Amino acid sequence: MRSDRKGLVRDSDAADMLELLLVISVATILINRAFLALTGYPQIAFGSFHIAHMLWGGLLMLVSLIMLFYYWNPSLRRLAALISGVGFGLFIDELGKFITQDNDYFFKPTIAIIYIIFIVMYLIFRRMVGLNPLSQREITVNETIRNQLKTSSESRLLKGYDYVRNRYKTFLNRILAMPWVIPGIMIFFVLTSLIQFAAILGWINPGWAPMKNVSGISLTGAFLSSILVLIGLLVLKSSRRKAVHWFKLAVLMNIFVTQVFLFYQSQLTALWGLIIDLLIYACIDYYLRNHPAARIPHPISQG
Repeated sequence: MRSDRKGLVRDSDAADMLELLLVISVATILINRAFLALTGYPQIAFGSFHIAHMLWGGLLMLVSLIMLFYYWNPSLRRLAALISGVGFGLFIDELGKFITQDNDYFFKPTIAIIYIIFIVMYLIFRRMVGLNPLSQREITVNETIRNQLKTSSESRLLKGYDYVRNRYKTFLNRILAMPWVIPGIMIFFVLTSLIQFAAILGWINPGWAPMKNVSGISLTGAFLSSILVLIGLLVLKSSRRKAVHWFKLAVLMNIFVTQVFLFYQSQLTALWGLIIDLLIYACIDYYLRNHPAARIPHPISQG
């Protein structure tokens, strides 16, 4: 059921604001942990009092809520999304303290749990903004509000974020539009998947793909990802489009299964593998968006 049939009107900027919230939250965690590591984990303490950065996060989220309650302005709503992203990042970064009896900030599974939380948030947000397009009534309401509240008061911080975001998207699209880039990355992905498959079976032992001290779930995820790549190779001759969809499933298997438990074991050192997976996913997504004929039914649904 559409939201406007319930008397609710969605914001046409919701997707951008939710994206901003996630991006700033993740960036805040990474920057905060890097800062703490470089400075020897200092504490803001006054005698017997210790002010955890989770409290600063809560304060920033409260500030963003007050802004949303007090003003009705598109620019301030985006600024509130940015502030709440910083606040949520600081808040969730201290999760380890509140799921352990000894308040252990360095609790090993924390990064994996945070990773899962962000993945779930991303899926929920994507479902929320992509389930139904805005109705004509919602579009009219959004246009009316924006026309009446036109403002040039958007903060320099938001303008800077938008500038970097747009430059990044332009640069990425230019790179991916080069005729050799996507085929090259796909070949790299297929070759590394095949090597990974052989390493899991014990046929080879490449130094960059160690199998020791890796959880069984991570190995299972990597193995299933390799199987999906093999299926994609088998259907490549008959349909490049189906093969690309199988490759997409393989990358998603890495992101949602393999990487989760690698983060559990090696904390932030697993970040490089995630970056590579996201780059490959971006290439596949770009290919599918720019080749409409490639948007076929999900491979699993075909049998």
